[in-house]
Amino acid sequence: FYNRFFILKRAKKGLDAKELARFRREYDVMNTLSSPYVVEVYNYNSAKNEYIMEYMDYTLDGYIAAHNSTLTIIQRKGIAQQILRAFDYLHSKGHLHRDISPKNILIKEYDDTLVVKLSDFGLVKILDSTLTTVNTEFKGYFNDPALVVEGFNTYGIVHETYALTRVIYFVMTGKTNTEKIANQNLRAFVERGLNPDKTKRFQNIRDMISAFKTI
Repeated sequence: FYNRFFILKRAKKGLDAKELARFRREYDVMNTLSSPYVVEVYNYNSAKNEYIMEYMDYTLDGYIAAHNSTLTIIQRKGIAQQILRAFDYLHSKGHLHRDISPKNILIKEYDDTLVVKLSDFGLVKILDSTLTTVNTEFKGYFNDPALVVEGFNTYGIVHETYALTRVIYFVMTGKTNTEKIANQNLRAFVERGLNPDKTKRFQNIRDMISAFKTI
């Protein structure tokens, strides 16, 4: 379109009514959000169960893999701060993403800057929604493993900050293994975010933003 690339996202064939409703809700939620940190969507085709969305250059996973050896601490902090602002905005709208991973956070590469944008809202949690049940599948390889036992329907803000802590650590180091963290402030940040005692974790994104400033 207009000599530009776009993405066409289409629901898989054979989805049941609830799965199709979740797919449509993903579009509807993204369409109501207005932020430079959320991927834009443009049109939903009900006949084909598909929609058009903004083209992005990288997943966060792919960008870190491609640039890990050259990224400076300042650049890493810039990416991490954008991620935190993105989730601060999302939570201000009453939504929990629930599928946080470096593959669902995307990068738009401009000539003079990078912009982080959130995508994949298929598991987004909305207050009073009927689409979240005890049988909702556990997804997101950065999610708190305790959810397997507790049930995905119990997902709350402390699970969101858990996954975000792992993402921030990945951005800052290019690693997923959180053992032997040399930087004392980063280690304290990670230990708090991943604390088995949920009352000691970050209770909101503003807490995370404040703590991140010490790194």
